[in-house]
Amino acid sequence: MKILIFQHVPHESPGYIADYAKEKGITLTVLELWKPYTMPEAASYDALIVLGGPMGVYDDFPSKEDELRVIRDTMGKKPLLGICLGSQLLARTLGAKVYKNFKDGKRAKEIGYYDVTLTKEGSESPLFKDFTSSFKVLQWHGDAFDLPPHQSAEDWCGGVPQGATLLASSPLCDNQAFLYKSAYGTLFHTEFTVDMVKNLADIDRAWTHEDFNLDEQKLLAEAESLAPLMKKQCYRLLDNFLVKAK
Repeated sequence: MKILIFQHVPHESPGYIADYAKEKGITLTVLELWKPYTMPEAASYDALIVLGGPMGVYDDFPSKEDELRVIRDTMGKKPLLGICLGSQLLARTLGAKVYKNFKDGKRAKEIGYYDVTLTKEGSESPLFKDFTSSFKVLQWHGDAFDLPPHQSAEDWCGGVPQGATLLASSPLCDNQAFLYKSAYGTLFHTEFTVDMVKNLADIDRAWTHEDFNLDEQKLLAEAESLAPLMKKQCYRLLDNFLVKAK
């Protein structure tokens, strides 16, 4: 099996996804989008995973249009998983709005370990097979998106899609995970290793203290204690996601 991965910045790598691939004998092609790149032919891969990053979908960044095109071309043809920024790019491809998140008139960032809760559809979704109804994940975002609408993307699908299905929510962000055809978006992370969390806390220190007050000591303690659970959940998610790629 071959998987194409879009990586946006050096410090948000595949993490546990790479460990999983090595153990399962899966070949990963990681496209490092902060460097000059040649976009591979996505059709030659069994699945596409789009990772996170600090940029916003409403920003201009060099790889954005290429990514949106590949996501659009892959939709419904191959298993596709968008994580954090990747989920926002997926939502944008489907015509949804992506924006800075606010709750009760205040900026609402989710930074650290939080619970997400599956919807009825989420609890029945193949992606979350063997997950509990509520489970702990890593959040590292200040943006949110609307659930992709029913009347989106006529230009590429030749008709009106049935719309995306909401799979998970949290108190601060209603749309945490969704499904459209063979494409899944998760606003949250399970793939970050302990070292990645430590590195991200250093790199993003200014952002994590802007409209937020991150307790780094608590974050790193939780990263250590929750590492086995995060790895287990990442592997389970990938097992479920890749069923259709086999």
